[in-house]
Amino acid sequence: MSTKTLTTLSTVCLIACASAATAQTSTDKSFTAVSNNCDSVTWSEKSLATFPTIAAACQGVEERNGKRYVKFSAKVERVVNRGQQLVLNFKDGGKVTLTPPPETKLSINGKKSSVADLERGSQLNFYIAEDRLAAQFPETPEIETTRMVIVPILIHDDSERLASLPSTAGPLPLLALGGFLSLGLGGLLRLYRRRR
Repeated sequence: MSTKTLTTLSTVCLIACASAATAQTSTDKSFTAVSNNCDSVTWSEKSLATFPTIAAACQGVEERNGKRYVKFSAKVERVVNRGQQLVLNFKDGGKVTLTPPPETKLSINGKKSSVADLERGSQLNFYIAEDRLAAQFPETPEIETTRMVIVPILIHDDSERLASLPSTAGPLPLLALGGFLSLGLGGLLRLYRRRR
């Protein structure tokens, strides 16, 4: 390849990467807020599609280190598979399922507790940052100075779960069928050529 071709390809790749990064940052915001109250929060389309009643569950807006967080409060309804999933019931916002990473420790009532040790009715407070749609739990009671444990959010919708069948088969049987059909076609063509 010539130097001119290499330079052109490199420029095209850089432009593609830059535009992808710009597009990602503009659409990844979970909300925007003008002031520190729930009425000023405008949720993104992705946030509302994932959790339609998110606005009703808002308990307040806080700002830390130049970033806004929406505060939520929920009670544990169910702990599934020793903490692999937490089903939370919001005071005003329906239900949501969180999928904490293994060995996650949360600060509950001033002490660190394992997610597996949570019981039904335990009160949890967590936050969603303006730049990421994920539950964030403070590691210590000092919320302003602590690191946050990030836990992905899943939508909890019983009607959607009942309407769909489990997907237990993969694409391999279809590929095997295609292979057998190809072998059969090849055998038929071979027989046809021999008879001629």
